[in-house]
Amino acid sequence: MKTISADKFPVRHGSSGLVFQVKDGQCKGNRTYDDCKGGRECSEVVDTKPIKTGKETWYAFSVLIPKSTPHIEPAGTILAQFQDTKGSGEITLGFEMWGDGLYVNQDDPRTQQRDDMAPPKPMIDKRLVPDSQLRGRWHDLRVQAVWSVSENGLIRVWLNDRLVHEHRGRNLNRDVAPTFKFGVYRTGLQKYRSAKGAVPTQTVFFDSVARGDSLAAVTITD
Repeated sequence: MKTISADKFPVRHGSSGLVFQVKDGQCKGNRTYDDCKGGRECSEVVDTKPIKTGKETWYAFSVLIPKSTPHIEPAGTILAQFQDTKGSGEITLGFEMWGDGLYVNQDDPRTQQRDDMAPPKPMIDKRLVPDSQLRGRWHDLRVQAVWSVSENGLIRVWLNDRLVHEHRGRNLNRDVAPTFKFGVYRTGLQKYRSAKGAVPTQTVFFDSVARGDSLAAVTITD
């Protein structure tokens, strides 16, 4: 992660933003996991502020994928995720780049991930932006969430001020709110390497990232 200035790099609002870049072999491990052996590489920011279940929370971020940044299918690129980091590690809600565009996927709260190399099939897997319209421009995303194991749960996703996904009801398989992460997270890299060799470098820009308890709290303007 680097701080960037508006005179050299694209920004959505204000004078600075964030750029993430991941190159082949950029991975690490510790006593409990090993991304290198697991075929994963990443450069991310993690929101460490606790989130309460049953409480309305809003998130916003803008993302720009340069025209020079390739997709790496059959591997995947996760740009933002709401992850159960204190349990199974499964992604409750995620935004991913594939060969045909940008997708939102939502985990089925009735399932439980047992193997981090074999996540359950998502309940929702919806394309938001086709590949022809994805790169070289800013895309503004907002998420309204009430994380819950009960019927008061809510997830709404807006893309460029258009509501593109809505789910009411239970959205967690246990009473722990997910952690918000954003940046570049690459998975399934063994598939790419076995088919094509070294994984190409990916660069992605983020701006106007916010979290709050209302729409007004996450609305950023110049």
